[in-house]
Amino acid sequence: MRPKPRTLKDGTTVYDVRFRFGGRDSRQGSLTFTTEAAGTAFLAAVKAHGAHRAMEMHGLDSAPTADTTLTVAGWIKRHCEAKTGIEQYTRDKDAEYLRGIEAEPIGSIPLAKLTFDDITVWLDSLAERGGTGKRARPNGAKTITNKHGFLSAALNGAVRAGLLDANPAQGRRLPKRKAGEDHEMRMLTRAEFDQLHDAAQESWRPMLRFMVASGMRWGEVSALQPAHIDLDAGTVRVRQAWKYSPSKGYYLGQPKTTRSRRIINLPDDVLDALDLSGEWVFTNQRDGGPCRYWAFRRYVWDPSVAKAGLDPAPTPHDTRHTCASWMLTAGVPLTTVSRHLGHENVAVTADLYGDVDRAAFKAAADTMAKLLG
Repeated sequence: MRPKPRTLKDGTTVYDVRFRFGGRDSRQGSLTFTTEAAGTAFLAAVKAHGAHRAMEMHGLDSAPTADTTLTVAGWIKRHCEAKTGIEQYTRDKDAEYLRGIEAEPIGSIPLAKLTFDDITVWLDSLAERGGTGKRARPNGAKTITNKHGFLSAALNGAVRAGLLDANPAQGRRLPKRKAGEDHEMRMLTRAEFDQLHDAAQESWRPMLRFMVASGMRWGEVSALQPAHIDLDAGTVRVRQAWKYSPSKGYYLGQPKTTRSRRIINLPDDVLDALDLSGEWVFTNQRDGGPCRYWAFRRYVWDPSVAKAGLDPAPTPHDTRHTCASWMLTAGVPLTTVSRHLGHENVAVTADLYGDVDRAAFKAAADTMAKLLG
């Protein structure tokens, strides 16, 4: 282990050192040194003599004390700055959540003094008032869950750094989503999809068929390029997805998860109907550029849904749910559906669509019938 450099707001570079005391004292310690040499020397002393003796040698108190100078907001900022390998969208979202915490009373609480009750008060303020800003408005259940997850992850980091004995955000019951607050999962029947397909302009129909057959996420569909399609093999390689962040705009990034990088098989007629002559498989049909969600939703999807008379109205993402439901009701194994959709593991697929897989339940009932004779 080596000292980890960190740049302060004034441009100064300091070096963070993490270590464990060992023996019966299983605490993890964290110290900051002004030079790399000092941090390296301390780590060498820890290795040779143990953490308690190393701290004595450096004139430091090894007894656990509460640091009342490091606030919750201060720790979260340090935690976010230490993150590596994350996309710009995540950095922007982290910065947004951090600004919210800095504006709330919870942000100024000393990290070592933070309690379960403080977390409760903060969450209640998000639900009731939306915060302290002039334009603050109550947050929905999903947003509260996301903000709580952001804070809890940072506090887990504080536990690992030895700054907290336990995470006070854990075990807090979060609000449930209210009816109508978030879009309910919508799975189209074959008749409904036929209505939607026929209601759309003819030039967009191949895209609609592709979305249902592939079950790909919108960012993956819109980032598809001809090189990703193998007509002879009947396969599509999912290797990239469009992302968006307020600071960077649209950019190509990795798919959502590791498992999202996948190869899927699609029907020949679905692939043969695609125009593979341009830079992108699906374009905005105005200048041949990438197809953006807001424009597709406004000018293609919503008018087609209205013309088809679908109620409740589905969203483009519901083609992904439709793909899953059609496969499962046809008896395709859950593991195959999971890999086709690019879920991180089959448990995610089971949680989302387990009740749809009536073929498996029917097989179980048939088995019991035979056993009962």
